[in-house]
Amino acid sequence: MDDPKESVYVWLTDERNRTMLLFALAAGLGLTSLAFFFLGSSNSPTRTEFSLLVAAMVVVFYMTLRTNVF
Repeated sequence: MDDPKESVYVWLTDERNRTMLLFALAAGLGLTSLAFFFLGSSNSPTRTEFSLLVAAMVVVFYMTLRTNVF
């Protein structure tokens, strides 16, 4: 039987899996920020919502840098 740590490493080294995981992370951060905004009582974005959006943008920026080869 394979070592669980090794199988997780092999799964994460696959480019498709890593891309889908990062995309899901960015989408989750963005949707969480949107949910906080609509469910909150404040009429303007809070620091938490802004931080979640910035984190989503950083993940997407990392994905674009990682996939471009110069």
